[in-house]
Amino acid sequence: MQAEVEREAIRIPEPPENLRGRMSLGTALTFFGPGAIIASLTIGSGETVFATRVGAVFGYAVLWTAFITLIAKGALIYASNHYITVTGEHPMSRFARIFPGPRGWFPILIGVIGIASFPSFASGLSVGLGTYFQDLGWGNAQVWAIGLILVAAALAYLGGYEPLEKVQIAIVGLLILLVLVAMFVTRPDWLAVLGGLIPNIPEYQPWVAEKYPDVAARPVFVELVVFLGSLGGGMYDYVGYTGLLREKRWGLLGHREIDAIEDRISNLGRGERIPLSERPEDVSNGRQWTRAPLGDTIMSFAALGIFTIAFLVNGVTILGAQQQVPAEDKILTYQQQFLEAIAPIFRYFYIVAIIMVFFGTIYALWEVYNRTTYESLGAVSERVRRGGAGRLRPWVYLYVAAAGILLVLTGLDLVALVTPSTIVGGILAGGIYSVGLLYADRVALPPGYRLGTVARVLLIGAAIFLTLAGSVALIDYLGIAPW
Repeated sequence: MQAEVEREAIRIPEPPENLRGRMSLGTALTFFGPGAIIASLTIGSGETVFATRVGAVFGYAVLWTAFITLIAKGALIYASNHYITVTGEHPMSRFARIFPGPRGWFPILIGVIGIASFPSFASGLSVGLGTYFQDLGWGNAQVWAIGLILVAAALAYLGGYEPLEKVQIAIVGLLILLVLVAMFVTRPDWLAVLGGLIPNIPEYQPWVAEKYPDVAARPVFVELVVFLGSLGGGMYDYVGYTGLLREKRWGLLGHREIDAIEDRISNLGRGERIPLSERPEDVSNGRQWTRAPLGDTIMSFAALGIFTIAFLVNGVTILGAQQQVPAEDKILTYQQQFLEAIAPIFRYFYIVAIIMVFFGTIYALWEVYNRTTYESLGAVSERVRRGGAGRLRPWVYLYVAAAGILLVLTGLDLVALVTPSTIVGGILAGGIYSVGLLYADRVALPPGYRLGTVARVLLIGAAIFLTLAGSVALIDYLGIAPW
């Protein structure tokens, strides 16, 4: 069998029956899995904190940027998952072989950005929740943050959080439902909401400079791009997210000889295409399999879009109206008013829900980060690839925990801790990765397996938008802008 794999064109297993027809909501729901992990990872900061915050300080003027960003990130996620589905190989592995220059420089660049970002989110989310506990009068924020990092790491390593996961899903689901209800209860100006979808340059509300001078001192573009970077995650999540599809066994990943196929593919030269069978029936199988990652991506980013609208609108109608901004020691406190708008008793549910949301996010990031590390290092190291993700776990956990605790001890708040990582890892690296996906799609795949026209156009737009937005925000953040 090994010899046959090395000689013959590679054939993708036949897809299940529900992928053979047209894409439907039922099909999308059936294959909605890995995307749910990314959606749950980002609710902690992307929607609860930053969507609410920009709604308060900018109003509806930022809605259009959120939609463009979610479409851009959805396009790159789909393209990445499309590639691993039809080839059985992570895009990072192909990046190591197709770019001119020193071998592996491209995935190393993406990997370094992602791995360097891990501690900032582990510490930032823990500090955010610890600060909330302190505001409730429950103790010291730093002590809580360090404890949260250690407990989440231990539970993730030992697999001890699973019994609580169903409870968490139910509570988070109810939180989102109530926030959506609150959006309608507060009766926003729906014409103004629709107006926010028209591109314009956002500006801080006049009261922000007077009441929150530190917030107003941040360049508008930095504040905006930090919000956009937090939406739907970043490359620190996405590299691992694509790797999670190995567990789903979609497409070629489900081939009984996938290990031998991956070994064969890894030895291809720079100019060689992956030898996928170009028989019409095999090409058709491949294209039908790509509906699985398409459905997963659509469901994930549609959910994120709904969450974002709800939190942003409530940020405008409730916090903006009262001139309140989630910041520093009130980073999670003001949002309880969203539920109190329905009934005062819901403030107690908010306490439970926000703890579950944030702790669930802190818990989930460890395995995603381990996957991101494995796919990044495995792309350039045969030893790492053959050793598997499990061998890296102790080192990844130790690194994230130790560096995260050191960042907690700096005394920085959630916003300050995650700002550099959301700009570089959440936006700029996504643009760079999109360029790599476009190149790999063109040079490594036979024509029948490449992205369709719509997906390719969206990916080109993602590469341009994310690269430009990330670059401008980084220049602003570093204070070296010539304007």
